[in-house]
Amino acid sequence: MKYPVLIAVLATFAVSLDAGEYLSSFERKTLDARYRFHARPAPHTQDIVILHISEESIRSLEPFYGRWPWPRSVHAEAIEYLESDGASAIGFDILFPEKSLRQEVDSAMIHQLKALAKNADIPEVRAELQQRLDILNPERSDALFVSQVEKSRNVFHASVFYVGENDLALERGLAADGDAASKIRSVLSDSAVPIRLKRRETVFFNATIPFYELAKASRGVGHINYTPDSDGVCRRFIPLAWFGAGDTAYPALSLIVAARVKGIPLERIRMENDRVVVGDAEIPLLADGSAMIDYQGGRVTNEGDGKSKFESFYRYVPYESVIASADLIRAGKEPALPRGTFKGKIVLVTAFAAGLTDVRATPFSPVTPGVEIHANIIDSILSGRFLRTIGGWTEKGYILVLALAVGVITVWTRPYIGVAVVAALSASVVGLHWGLFGYGWVLPVVNVSVAMAGTYLGVVLLQYVAEEREKKRVRSAFGHYLAPQVLEEVLKSPERLRLGGERRRMSVLFSDIEGFSSLSENMAAEDVSAILNEYLDRMMDCIKETGGTLDKFIGDAVMAEWNAPVAQPDHAARACETALLMMAEVKRLREKWHGERKPLLNVRIGVNTGEMVVGNLGSREIFDYTVIGDEVNVAARLEPLNKDFHTNIAASGSTRDEALMHRPSKFVFRRLARVALKGKTAPLDVYELVGLRDSVEAERMEAIGIYGQGLDLFLEGRFSEAKKSFERAIERYPGDGPSRNYMELCASYEENPPPPDWGGVYVQRYK
Repeated sequence: MKYPVLIAVLATFAVSLDAGEYLSSFERKTLDARYRFHARPAPHTQDIVILHISEESIRSLEPFYGRWPWPRSVHAEAIEYLESDGASAIGFDILFPEKSLRQEVDSAMIHQLKALAKNADIPEVRAELQQRLDILNPERSDALFVSQVEKSRNVFHASVFYVGENDLALERGLAADGDAASKIRSVLSDSAVPIRLKRRETVFFNATIPFYELAKASRGVGHINYTPDSDGVCRRFIPLAWFGAGDTAYPALSLIVAARVKGIPLERIRMENDRVVVGDAEIPLLADGSAMIDYQGGRVTNEGDGKSKFESFYRYVPYESVIASADLIRAGKEPALPRGTFKGKIVLVTAFAAGLTDVRATPFSPVTPGVEIHANIIDSILSGRFLRTIGGWTEKGYILVLALAVGVITVWTRPYIGVAVVAALSASVVGLHWGLFGYGWVLPVVNVSVAMAGTYLGVVLLQYVAEEREKKRVRSAFGHYLAPQVLEEVLKSPERLRLGGERRRMSVLFSDIEGFSSLSENMAAEDVSAILNEYLDRMMDCIKETGGTLDKFIGDAVMAEWNAPVAQPDHAARACETALLMMAEVKRLREKWHGERKPLLNVRIGVNTGEMVVGNLGSREIFDYTVIGDEVNVAARLEPLNKDFHTNIAASGSTRDEALMHRPSKFVFRRLARVALKGKTAPLDVYELVGLRDSVEAERMEAIGIYGQGLDLFLEGRFSEAKKSFERAIERYPGDGPSRNYMELCASYEENPPPPDWGGVYVQRYK
């Protein structure tokens, strides 16, 4: 046992070292694939709207406001409209670091102003002219912008921190000087959080901030920094950043907006146990103070040219639509956007025009608008959805445990079984980690797989070396006592001669005589034996006719299987044919026994298809060629289910599907129920094999159709209507057992309804 442990430790060490970062690079690619696979809207995705300034926005508004950059009074108009329409928060993903210095006026604007001036004696024209002149006045425009921001009290602005400690080590002059640093702290003071600095990775020494009046008028100013990985993809953000040394943290714009919407004052944001706590939301932090972004994502579709296209889950609204709506309302008309478009919404304002677009690489696209990052973070905080990692020594220990498990399995199992078990274990671990991502856990996929594979290959290699040494020892010790050919057989793997089986998809049939035990008690043993032998002889003929394998007789019960030892792709259809042949033989026997005044037997049959283990099973001295497995047990449970429904042949959904696949028009099946079989927890779709399509009476086919309508109503909980359908089915075909069973069940449920979580599952009554 020493060398599996050693190999597992070495494999874990190798993947942790990751020389060249090849594994990390591949791990990030699988992480992006998991992001895309699990992408889905969160509960608050529909509450976030992105108001974007596109090239079309600039072109359409140029006749009114000139070329970009527009007068900031345009943003004031937008804010006023958004607030009046009920927006809960407005965040600008646009920097306003300075006041407007001047406003360019092109020839078209001059002509428009001249035209207005000629008719300035008209009050409406004079008001329009005054508005246009106010817009062109930078100071007036800034004042309108600041005034509207202050009036709204739900507008947030962005800042950017830069110059970290590594940058400062290269050039001390990059840090903000005393006056600049004081100004930054003053501007951000209203958005500061009293939290002690713990990680130097999140300390910065310079910043770009909104101009003072705008910052003070805002509800809050948050940074828009993010942390790209080494491949340039944004998977992490910085919830809290520090400006220089101190005990004051500055939250991200997305965090401030989310706190405002949740009604959490900034002073109540705190950091505990490597988590940033915002009310009932706890953001897990990584070792460097960043946090992983739980992208809600979007749809990634493949274009015809081989490229992929990303479609966001968030709603985008053109900026010009808001401005047009504001103008229309002032004119006493209906707005371009439906009223209430922004009611209760978080509105993020950004620019997408050429030269202005803030694009980032994300797991979904290399050119994702940066505002998507903020939207996803806000969505995540409001929905309480976060990504957690185990990281560090915990992750290394976890990988080591899995590698050790592989090493032990490889040592204690035969080669073919070992590789299957290890492969299944590896696939299960990878699948589990992949699935847990959807529940907020980021667990390693590549490192785990490589460590497990490396351990397996290492142990197998050492086993091969050890076996070669053992062969040399055996040859040396027994070469004088055994013939060469016998010795070679001893040296070969003996497991091929041992007992064992193989896993194969098969169909298995169980049949049983109804009430045979009671019948035996009332008849002479010789008579019972004669009837049973005649019956079993006919049943054996049916099995042989379809190429089946008789597994065993268990008293009056018969067990048979198909697709072993000879391959039979149509094994499900063969099993169904056998069941119908058996019922036909029973009918002939009943006619014969009726004339002989013997008891008339009734037979119940269950058929199932699935993965089973087949082979020589038993001891070295006594063994049987048989099948075992959960699917065999299912077939055994299906047989007594016929008691509930007064049927003769019950088949699983897998048997039905495969039988119809190979004999599309031969059989008539009807659904009995989704049954919770005795001894089973997961419900199973069960069908009655009615007969061959060309031999089922028209009246019965019609009754089956009516029965199907009743079953649909029953599953919908409409028991009174269902009962009527079942009654009509019985009128059409009086011997219809399933309809009679459901009619009684409907009557029972009308008086005592099933529980709310019933789900239409039928609980088997007889075993």
